[in-house]
Amino acid sequence: MAASKKIALIEKTYELLRELPPSEIKIRTVAEACGCSPAAVYKHFSDLDDLIRFASVRFLEEYITKIQDTLTESGDALEILLTTWREFAAIAFQNVDVYLELFWGRFKNQLGDTIFEYYEIFPDKWKNLGGLFTSTFFNNEIQERNYIIVRRAAVMGYFHYDEARLISDLQCYLMHGMLMDYRRSYRQPEKAEEGFSRFMELLESTCQHYRIR
Repeated sequence: MAASKKIALIEKTYELLRELPPSEIKIRTVAEACGCSPAAVYKHFSDLDDLIRFASVRFLEEYITKIQDTLTESGDALEILLTTWREFAAIAFQNVDVYLELFWGRFKNQLGDTIFEYYEIFPDKWKNLGGLFTSTFFNNEIQERNYIIVRRAAVMGYFHYDEARLISDLQCYLMHGMLMDYRRSYRQPEKAEEGFSRFMELLESTCQHYRIR
């Protein structure tokens, strides 16, 4: 019974996050939507941030599935780099507030552990994913994960090795900056697609600029 209530609270908070930014969600709102008291919420989560952190992971499911397939199927580092960013951007610009919190905000240092715990709470939902792989992949900061892929592309001859860190940092700062720019407008019609398209255009331009001819 306790487990089912915890799941219900996470799922309801996820639904609320699809409509509202995290800053507008309150414990009382979640409790009322689940037909329980605020005190009942605190039996399962230490505070509101704890609940929002778990609910936010649901926004990563599609991305995690796709990047795991990419890492498994492709041996080409440049293709992995572009595909990883493409899949990330496609979802991030639709859920700007959540992605900023997960990767650059208050939840980033706990992301790997949160994903692993989430996998244990929802084993059926993640049955095609490796919980250990996923939590390990997300335990490093986004800049370090991206640098690993860019560095591999440099080893394969796409970039100069001594420019790998610069290229990786440029890409990460580009994503962060653009998400910040779209934070107030991404829920408006066509804005998410606009942000995604512009980001990919700039990302691919960056790769072409630094690519060894």
